[in-house]
Amino acid sequence: MAEEETLTPMMIQYRGIKEKYKTEVVFFRLGDFYEMFDEDAVEVSRLLNLTLTHRASRPMCGIPYHAAKVYIARLLRLGKKIVICEQVGEIPKGGKGIAERKVVEIITPGTAVEAEYLDGGRANYLAALCIVKGKAAFAYIDVTTSSFNATSWPANKMAENFGKELNRASPRELLLPASLKNNTDIQNVVSSYGAISLSYYPDWDFNAELSFKKLTNQFKTANLKAFGLEAESPELVPAGFLLDYLEKTTNTILPHIGAIRIYNDNEYLMMDDSSRRNLEIISNMREGGSQYTLLECVDFTKTAMGGRLLRNWLLFPLTNLRQIEDRQTKVASFVENRSLLDKVKIDLGNILDVERLAGRIAMERAHAKDLQALRASLESWTHIKEYLGQYDFSFISDESAKKICGLIENSIMDDPSTSLTDGGIIKAGWSEELDHWRGVHDNFNQILSEYEAEEREKTGITTLKVKYNNAAGYFIEVSKGKLANVPPHFIMRRALVNGDRYTTERLQQLEQELNESSTKILELERDLFVEIRSSLLQYIPYLLQLAQEIANTDAAASFAQTAIEHNWVRPEIEESTYFEIKNGRHPVVENHLPRGEFVPNDSLLSADDEAVPAFALITGPNMAGKSTYLRQNALIALLAQTGSYVPASSARLGIVDRIFCRVGASDNLAKGESTFLVEMTETANILHAATKRSLVIMDEVGRGTSTEDGLAIARAVSEYLLDTIGCKTFFATHYHELSRMEHSRLQMLCMDVLEQNGSVVFLRKVKEGVTENSYGIHVAKLAGIPQNVIDRANVILSHIQALAADNPIILDDIKKELPASQPAAPVSPGLFSDEEIIISEILSTDTDNLTPLNALQIIARWKKTLSGR
Repeated sequence: MAEEETLTPMMIQYRGIKEKYKTEVVFFRLGDFYEMFDEDAVEVSRLLNLTLTHRASRPMCGIPYHAAKVYIARLLRLGKKIVICEQVGEIPKGGKGIAERKVVEIITPGTAVEAEYLDGGRANYLAALCIVKGKAAFAYIDVTTSSFNATSWPANKMAENFGKELNRASPRELLLPASLKNNTDIQNVVSSYGAISLSYYPDWDFNAELSFKKLTNQFKTANLKAFGLEAESPELVPAGFLLDYLEKTTNTILPHIGAIRIYNDNEYLMMDDSSRRNLEIISNMREGGSQYTLLECVDFTKTAMGGRLLRNWLLFPLTNLRQIEDRQTKVASFVENRSLLDKVKIDLGNILDVERLAGRIAMERAHAKDLQALRASLESWTHIKEYLGQYDFSFISDESAKKICGLIENSIMDDPSTSLTDGGIIKAGWSEELDHWRGVHDNFNQILSEYEAEEREKTGITTLKVKYNNAAGYFIEVSKGKLANVPPHFIMRRALVNGDRYTTERLQQLEQELNESSTKILELERDLFVEIRSSLLQYIPYLLQLAQEIANTDAAASFAQTAIEHNWVRPEIEESTYFEIKNGRHPVVENHLPRGEFVPNDSLLSADDEAVPAFALITGPNMAGKSTYLRQNALIALLAQTGSYVPASSARLGIVDRIFCRVGASDNLAKGESTFLVEMTETANILHAATKRSLVIMDEVGRGTSTEDGLAIARAVSEYLLDTIGCKTFFATHYHELSRMEHSRLQMLCMDVLEQNGSVVFLRKVKEGVTENSYGIHVAKLAGIPQNVIDRANVILSHIQALAADNPIILDDIKKELPASQPAAPVSPGLFSDEEIIISEILSTDTDNLTPLNALQIIARWKKTLSGR
């Protein structure tokens, strides 16, 4: 209490508000600044690199009111919640006391709706997870677009499923019941996810009965059967909690949220989170960005809606043949008519985010420029519908679009203000009352002149004048010689030496109208705009449906542009396990090489056709292209099931239910998981979850342990995939002993290598057969291993190979039998040119963490290498 007694009234006011919002950052309005105090000030100054000051020994930092959105956006990206506290009252007369302040808005990463806080190319999901009767239920919603989804899985499979769904949805905010705070599986997934706002709430808030009522009230239905939900469905619990959280946080109605999609894995091609990361579909494995990803390769979208949908297509590939072919047909319409594609792209480029505009209208957050942006977007969409009329695109009627455009065209100024307090919104002619008050405000001098002329004519006083001064306001001045003609309706204001001043009821009325006009104009414009915006609420379902049409058209056009740009072909999709690709290419690698340099390769597997192999065992040296070949087959399968064309000269592909990708080496030391343990965990998941319709790609299984252990594991895994599961598998290995396996469904492939005149060239071509040499020492040289080590390794390798036919050699035997280390004769040139090595180093350099001095040193080394000095 002693400390509280020393606080100023303003700080007492602040502390009272902060007490209610302990985990949020409170933006406390003081004049032209938002101020933060105490722990908020310390944290925000560190996060935003702001100057930390003090007020009465308390930490304090502030940001200008007019620039607040920039800082709020940065804090939201860091997972922070923001509470906006505004001054809502005047300072008491006499200057004693403080103005009233209260919280007017809460902004969280998952509930933000302003364009400045959002990434247009991706959804802004708020998610919730809970456990209901042995089931884990997961729901996520984007309040800006009304996208609302939920799924569930057995709670004992939390680790694999939660990571998959969390990374697929990529929410910015996650809500959990307090009882899950110590759930190891959940905490491990969240800790590896990245920046996210995480909050816990009492378990009783996740209530099935209340959630059922919340959802039925929101959707205006008696039950939830139309959405695939029963009263006991686990998915409704987190879904209902999300709606409740949104209503309390945004403090607004949500009329645009009218449905929820309940989905399960068998509706889409399944991929675990590890496979998705390894294939670098949405984000790369270096820094998590979109560069060098499949998304970057295929994204030619022109609208934010199309970009979000395209991303969703890559994350949720289809398994329904009719749906896949329907998308292919739309893509083909553009591929086969490039002039159509060019025209559509131009108009798509003029369409803004109709989906989020509709959301802001529904939440009463849209301003006048938003409405004009909506009108312009609908007009551009009308042009596109005319272009596509003869093609297989089914669109809803454009009658509503005409009504919306007409309303906005007639009522809203072409370049309106975004503020409801500044005026400049409503067009002339829309409201007689508004036009009257504008006339008073803008033409008052003319009104006075007309009134003055009218009084001269009535009174016959030709010298009568209407004047103004600050003290008296407007008055009529009559000279002394004309006072006898002053009419009775003139009201004496003041007698002067040379004449008198008068007023009239009419002049007082005109002056009062002038004084009121500015306020009246602002009030009327605000009320009229709110009325216009509210009249658009009836069109929200139409606008959301239309936004999906635009997004689908844009995404299909993007796939078509990709096919044209990269020379991709339409794959033949069928209900089978066949997998045949002619001249397949890796879409991302090819995209970053000079045209024509990528070496294409064929693939042929089938799980059912006994005459076709189901399992391809691939051997060959490091850096010869094995991993590229593996990944390109998985990516081609995925692309085909999104409805896209694929990088090949032809492709016949059966629909796969799951893609598994076990490649690369990684560890999780923080959780006590070594590289080998992670590898074995991923391998176990494949062996448990793969079916005959799955596609599996595996690289270097068993390399993280002893040679004997690793070889045994690799052999056993291969046999299990061949004999028990029987799925299509591409299996790359350096265990050449595996090539001695015999099986009717096994195919031996290797990476072709040309050895000529002491040099080695990787041809990056897949051929039938087995490679016995891994050329690892050559790769070690590329990595910069000292030359004397390379020379010694060559001597040791030669000795091991010479003795390999006899008995296993242990290191002590090698030391005894080998001649002493001596300067070796020059070895053959490296496998790659200096230019290739430097290009590879450039692509892998972390430029964000490079100092200027480091950069100069690296460039100097490159220059020295290339000049041969």
